[in-house]
Amino acid sequence: MRLKNIVLNLTADEVQEILRVDLDGDPAEALELVRSVLAKKVREALKMHCVPVFDVGYSPGQKDEFSKG
Repeated sequence: MRLKNIVLNLTADEVQEILRVDLDGDPAEALELVRSVLAKKVREALKMHCVPVFDVGYSPGQKDEFSKG
């Protein structure tokens, strides 16, 4: 899988939870936060996005980037 830079949007509640877990220093709680919030958002951001063939911005070979993996 070819990784790309991504930007995650966090809600105010998620930010507050991250800061709370950071202050508490509980490794089990930190791991749960990574799995339940951050990993979920990263997986969603990395999902393949479809581009219709007739789209003006479509270039030859563009689909090949997504078919590998």
